[in-house]
Amino acid sequence: MAVIILGMTNGCSDVQSAKEAKDAKEASNTQAAVTNSRFTIAPEEYSQLSEKALNHFASLDYAAWGEMLADDVVYTFPDGDVNTRTKLEGKKAVLAWWENWAKTSGIQSMTLSEFNHFPLDVTAQPQGGAPKGIYDFAYASNKMVYGGKSVSLRMNMVTHFNADKKIDRYVTYYDRSVIIKAAGKNVLEK
Repeated sequence: MAVIILGMTNGCSDVQSAKEAKDAKEASNTQAAVTNSRFTIAPEEYSQLSEKALNHFASLDYAAWGEMLADDVVYTFPDGDVNTRTKLEGKKAVLAWWENWAKTSGIQSMTLSEFNHFPLDVTAQPQGGAPKGIYDFAYASNKMVYGGKSVSLRMNMVTHFNADKKIDRYVTYYDRSVIIKAAGKNVLEK
């Protein structure tokens, strides 16, 4: 008799926990959408444009990448804070710097993969001089080869789009030390 009661108790416990899980799932599906007065989710199209541009960049196809950039683009490196970071300003300057880097850095190849995108339309004025508008916050794995040395790292890239869907801002965050070690130099030092 004790075995039957024990079996019934365990059976009730499993049924009860399954019902609780189902009730919790249904409750989460009916919760009100979370909102934020500073931003809304932007269309997926911007994630696709961002990834396309980053893949042109990674393949060192600066002509195709340049077609996606606004004339007033600003590219920001991850070497300081909002006031001290190295910045390239204007499409001509950005493309010239990266074309020179491709010729002089020893880079042999670069491949971006495992993208995660978060497109947002920022409606409240951000701090630090960043503009309102549509951003794609992305992070990806980057595998680079310098002089036969493989370097792998995760990179965060924030892309801002102007009204013409051209990229007018890049803000990058990644650990430059592994690149400096593989390349044997810090390309941002004078």
